[in-house]
Amino acid sequence: MNYLALCDKLLKETGLSDQGVASVVNQTGLNKKSVDWINRAWTEIQNLNDWDFSWTTGSFDTVNGQQNYDPVGNLALSPALGKWITSSVRITDSNGTGYLTFVPWATWLRTTFSSGKPTSFTIRPDNHLSFNTLPDAVYTIYFDYFRTPQQLSTNTDELLLAEQYHDAVLYKAILYVAAEQDAPELYQDAQAQLNIRLSSMGVSLLPTITLAERPVA
Repeated sequence: MNYLALCDKLLKETGLSDQGVASVVNQTGLNKKSVDWINRAWTEIQNLNDWDFSWTTGSFDTVNGQQNYDPVGNLALSPALGKWITSSVRITDSNGTGYLTFVPWATWLRTTFSSGKPTSFTIRPDNHLSFNTLPDAVYTIYFDYFRTPQQLSTNTDELLLAEQYHDAVLYKAILYVAAEQDAPELYQDAQAQLNIRLSSMGVSLLPTITLAERPVA
């Protein structure tokens, strides 16, 4: 189901409207609430776990002498980066590809820096990636990451989620309807249905990250 179909189904399933909704834009009243509830439900479900549908890859070239890299600013990753997968960061040059060692921020604060080929990195509190050296050449960095939650905005927007799990978004949104209408039976039923679908998603959609044997950088 696309965004419009989910909003339409929410209105009809909860009895809020027999007519459904014709568009997700420029709505008022219950129609506007249904649009917001579906988007909110989808965002909250995405934030529950590091789902495999949010897993993607990226790369960038280092700049000579530049130690810190901002995924939003100078890297401008698309889709936007939400969380680095620190075990996946690799460096490539004419000698081949090797994995970089991740160093926690608290330990990093005691690190001394020099110029040369990076061998380790940290993720700063502002989500910037910082190398243990000032790169002395252009190196290509490859990595995996989890994207920020998808936001729905047009009628035909399709969820990243496989359609067999779309009812999870619907039942999550029904919780908001039940809470607003003070309908405990509806809330209890929707929570039970949501739990079933989240359990199924947990089995099928949480990634198992298997990395190849690490070559020497």
